[in-house]
Amino acid sequence: MKFLDKENYSLPVVLAVGLHVVVLVGGVVLSGFSESTPEPPKRPPIVNATVIDVSETIIGKREAEQRRAAQAAAEAEQEAKRKAQQQAKRQAELEQQRKAAAAEKQRQEKARQEAEAARQAALEKQRAEQRAKEKKAAEEKARQERIAREKKAAEEEARRQAERERQQELERQRAKEAEIARKAEEQARQEAAERRRRAEEAVKQAMAEEERRLQEQQAGQMVQSISSLINNRITAAWIRPPGARNGMQTLLRISFLPSGEVNNVQVVKGSGDAVFDQKAKDAVYRVGRIEELSEIESYIFERNFRQIDLLFNPQDLRN
Repeated sequence: MKFLDKENYSLPVVLAVGLHVVVLVGGVVLSGFSESTPEPPKRPPIVNATVIDVSETIIGKREAEQRRAAQAAAEAEQEAKRKAQQQAKRQAELEQQRKAAAAEKQRQEKARQEAEAARQAALEKQRAEQRAKEKKAAEEKARQERIAREKKAAEEEARRQAERERQQELERQRAKEAEIARKAEEQARQEAAERRRRAEEAVKQAMAEEERRLQEQQAGQMVQSISSLINNRITAAWIRPPGARNGMQTLLRISFLPSGEVNNVQVVKGSGDAVFDQKAKDAVYRVGRIEELSEIESYIFERNFRQIDLLFNPQDLRN
């Protein structure tokens, strides 16, 4: 609509401007002719201007008609909206009335159903009470019959129980006598087995004692032999210092590994001569390993050679 209005108003403006341009151009042309021709007697200029009413032109009438049509369309649109709003309001009122009627109908139906349910509940309650009475009477009759059966069964069970107890007492007496005889026999057998076991244990203990004595004797001989071997090897590896004299001795504590290797050497009690003591330690480290220690039993090694105290006292010293 804005684009059409702009075109409708621009055409009369163009026509008016064009008219003024034509008048101006005509004036200029006429002034040019006046310079080349003899100047006529001067008289007042006459200007004829025509005022055009745009509304009376075809274009103006068309624009007015278009405006009237647009206004009529707007009024028709407003009327249509008003009628639509009235129709919608009417429809809403009808819908509200319909819902209210439906709600009332539903309420009445619900009240009817509740009344019917109450009536059915009352009937069911009456039937339930009747069934409960009949059930109670039947239960009482059954209880009386059960009591009579239980009494009879209890009397019969008491008679059978008395008979079972009498039989059980007889069985216990026989079992007790058999158990006494079995225990006596078992005790005699156990005493005989115990005498045999003690005799065998005494023989085994004597043999074990003899074997232990022999092992200790052999172990003592082995310990003495290896101890002498260790002393001889250390003495052989000893380098006598110049200041060594007769009567010098040092107490060494030597630790061995199970492989026979020397692990550590300490001077427990020195000779008073530091060089003599150090030479004694050097002799032990020079030996390095006693191979025979790796061949003896582990318990003998742990008890006798894991750590030994050796009194180093060479016999070939000077006076």
